[in-house]
Amino acid sequence: MNYSLGRAMVLFACSVVPAIAQQHFPSNEDLRQLRTIAAPQLSPDLKHVVATLQDSTADGGKTHLWLLSTEGGPYRQLTFTQGESTGERAPEYLPDGSAILFQSRRDNKSSLYRLPTDGGEAVAIPLERIAAAGEKATSVSVMSYSISPDGSMVAVVATDPEPTSLTKDRHDKKDAIWVEHEELPHRAYLIDTRTWKAREVPTLSDMDALSWSEQSDRLLILTHKHIHDLGPSTIGTIVSVRNPADQKPVSGLPETTRRAAWMHPGTSLVLLAGCEKDAPEGCADLYTFDMATAKSKNITGALKDSTLAADSLAISDDDGSALLSITHGMRRTVASIDLTTGREHLLDFGLPVVTGFRHPRNAKAWVYVGSSSTSPASVYMTTALDHPGRQLIQPETAPAAWTAVASKPLSWKRAGFTIEGLLYLPPQASSGKVPLVVDVHGGPRGQFTDSYSPLINLLVGEGWAVLVTNPRGSTGYGIPFEAANKDDMGNGDYLDIMAGVDEAVRTQPIDADKMALIGYSYGGEMAGFVEGKTASFKAIVSGAPVIDQFSEYGTESDSYGDRWYTGQPWRHFESAWRQSPLAYAEHARTPFLLLQGQTDTTDPEGQSKEMYRALRQEGVPVQMLLFPREDHGALGGNFAGNPSTEPWHGVIAREHMIKFIADGFAGKIEPNKP
Repeated sequence: MNYSLGRAMVLFACSVVPAIAQQHFPSNEDLRQLRTIAAPQLSPDLKHVVATLQDSTADGGKTHLWLLSTEGGPYRQLTFTQGESTGERAPEYLPDGSAILFQSRRDNKSSLYRLPTDGGEAVAIPLERIAAAGEKATSVSVMSYSISPDGSMVAVVATDPEPTSLTKDRHDKKDAIWVEHEELPHRAYLIDTRTWKAREVPTLSDMDALSWSEQSDRLLILTHKHIHDLGPSTIGTIVSVRNPADQKPVSGLPETTRRAAWMHPGTSLVLLAGCEKDAPEGCADLYTFDMATAKSKNITGALKDSTLAADSLAISDDDGSALLSITHGMRRTVASIDLTTGREHLLDFGLPVVTGFRHPRNAKAWVYVGSSSTSPASVYMTTALDHPGRQLIQPETAPAAWTAVASKPLSWKRAGFTIEGLLYLPPQASSGKVPLVVDVHGGPRGQFTDSYSPLINLLVGEGWAVLVTNPRGSTGYGIPFEAANKDDMGNGDYLDIMAGVDEAVRTQPIDADKMALIGYSYGGEMAGFVEGKTASFKAIVSGAPVIDQFSEYGTESDSYGDRWYTGQPWRHFESAWRQSPLAYAEHARTPFLLLQGQTDTTDPEGQSKEMYRALRQEGVPVQMLLFPREDHGALGGNFAGNPSTEPWHGVIAREHMIKFIADGFAGKIEPNKP
């Protein structure tokens, strides 16, 4: 692999203005040219931003690091992957600006690399462990890392190397798997940035998160007592950097803690932990935690109409507030939350969706990725919070010739809630009624935001309107809304969506005789409910659905999140069956297309096969496409039109979906073979 700031291969912003292509909505093949940019990191001197750019599907879908100028200069590519690697990710500057650290996976092993900013090749940081007595030290696989505030240390979480005895047994086909006994543990290491030599943190394993004290002398490590499928069991341990064997447990830490940040004196923490109110797994409140008294205080228990996200957490210099990602309706941004009163202030950066918000320590500048329905995700920089930033010069992700349709807000009331949606109308709607495709998000703890969508623009380019909705159970509207589909999936949420369809038909130029519904994951599950509950649609597309709560609970990779909605199926038989789309298959009539990844452990292949078999035997036109090598997230990205390392799966999935819907509108979907 070539990871360098090399001169010959540096790519500069093109100075030649290309011929202006005719504006058009992207075609299915066009989406193979889409790129995405993410994870911006601002240099300590505020002159550059390093970001991760994913190549287009046509170019292999690998991720690379690019350097952007904050002063209007050209951008350039920093790393060039060769071989079987999927690319480079997770870039971070050392606090002194001397190097960029990043991760890259090759030969089924992830390593940490150091790329000097003054030029030269990136080098892998040695990190080895002896897997068993009498064996040679071998490289571990890096999962994550965190740089200390003063830059003197890097904490790394890495997976143990496989013992040679296990490798030999597998080669000899002595390869029976003892479930939950042979998983390789992951451990923490401390790397001294002066020597780049590592020390293992003893006794601790299976780390979930790391957090440095402001003084860089202590490290809070979050681990767990038992597997997550049995429920939250977070344990906190403070490790001395000088002597990693000096470890002190953090008494009283909430078992639902998933992220922590130190307050500056080093005696208190700010936590993102499970909501105090009855809510789905994943719901988070913000807490302060006094380590001396082992007591926590919920800061956001009274938060309304918003949902905290656990992907970022930063404490102000005066310890008075916390900055973290938040969703509010169909808007995603950053909130400043007062750590005494819990009062929130949503920062306004002039765009409806802001992610990847970061800033160097002690610097009054911030970078983020901003997006809207007509603006693909781009990197911005601002020197004032609550003020729109300046878009940096960066590589083009979606070609300028692609048309993007603006979203149109819709809202309606049902059963005590106000439900929100976004409608996207094609140009044909100005002269008459158009077909409608309803898209249902994943989750149930998910949501649609007012961001750029390749899939929506592809469908609108077919002359179809698209409606996306956030029914009860969606995030962004407060805990009562998020928790409203407990023991009720496929009922209240289904009725919310159908009420939105009625509102669109009533108020917009929609042809009610030509409607289709699509969805992935929970959206695919909802598609299954719709199949057995209404004949309003001419075609339904279901990606990676839950079809049977019993078999799903027993075969998915992690069932704890589902337990809140249905309970353990063997204890709540009626509830689990009532919330299974399969329970309504005998009433199915609408042509149905299933898209399923064969390596999906979130919603396994058997779920789609159960629905296929049921509809086949009920005489409903049904088709199913299985995608080798695709797990839940990978096929979901292909469904949405995002870049992929699979060159053709996305094209095939979307091609079949569009043809299936068009045939449904025309009333000519092929019947099942006899």
